[in-house]
Amino acid sequence: MKRDVYPESAHTADNAQVAIDTALANSGLPNRLMTAFEVAEFVGCHEETVRRAYLRGLLVSQRFGVRGRRFHPIDVLDWIRRGAPTRVSGTPTRGS
Repeated sequence: MKRDVYPESAHTADNAQVAIDTALANSGLPNRLMTAFEVAEFVGCHEETVRRAYLRGLLVSQRFGVRGRRFHPIDVLDWIRRGAPTRVSGTPTRGS
């Protein structure tokens, strides 16, 4: 039986990886698994917010050891796009 080879699919896969690498480079996220603290620091929220997000299924995580969790940068970017609670820099102050 002869297998059909589609060179476009290999080319598309390479382009997808390049796009992912470019997005990571432009976002400032490391190209490795991140801790909840690192995610919280990047997003601008509390570490407990990150934990609640993965417990509720809003943020994908991987088990790391017995109790630890780690997060892929792509999943963090996806969570931010879907509306992660980020810190707003222009918050009004009292008396404004």
